[in-house]
Amino acid sequence: MEKGLSRGADYLEIDVQLTRDKIPVIFHDIDIFEKTGLPGLVQDYSYAELSQSYKIPTLERVMRWGREHGVYFALEIKSHYYQTSSSELELMPLMNEIVKGSDMVGQVEAFGVNYRALTALKRLNPEFEIGLIVPFIPEDPVSLMRDMHAMVYLSFVSNLRKDEIALLQRSGYYVSGAILREQQLIDYAIESNVDMFEFDEPEIFLDRKR
Repeated sequence: MEKGLSRGADYLEIDVQLTRDKIPVIFHDIDIFEKTGLPGLVQDYSYAELSQSYKIPTLERVMRWGREHGVYFALEIKSHYYQTSSSELELMPLMNEIVKGSDMVGQVEAFGVNYRALTALKRLNPEFEIGLIVPFIPEDPVSLMRDMHAMVYLSFVSNLRKDEIALLQRSGYYVSGAILREQQLIDYAIESNVDMFEFDEPEIFLDRKR
């Protein structure tokens, strides 16, 4: 995270998952074997069990660090829905309490594909901003955002037309583009004036802005 900030990132995107003993942790992968040597999912193990083979940060620790350093976060609710749906719902009140307790509500957004979980979070705390991963092309993007009380519309750049980006922005929403691994998509994201994008090499965009 410190490296990302030093390279010019405006915010950090991190993935939040829930352990078996109900501790929200930061862990990117659904399959945990590569990093931990353990089969299964984060939710199958206690925090202590996971920590034996991998130094896994808790959400609480990261939020305290973020508060101390003025960092902004996009918190992805990691989803493997048919296996993790109940865990994602259980995560919402715990995440809300940690973010509130760290005085970080104004510096985070939660986002993901599980709209049911995001709706539950918004009901718990209307001040908690949410973003929607939209892996499809909706008939009416603005209505979708309004109905979900969302702030950020996240989609593949290749699924975003310039006129639709402009319409969402005029309607008061932020647009985030992904996945920027090809130069053509990088160029299109910049030309389309998306508000946000997630990329492993932010200095490339800083160079383009100069």
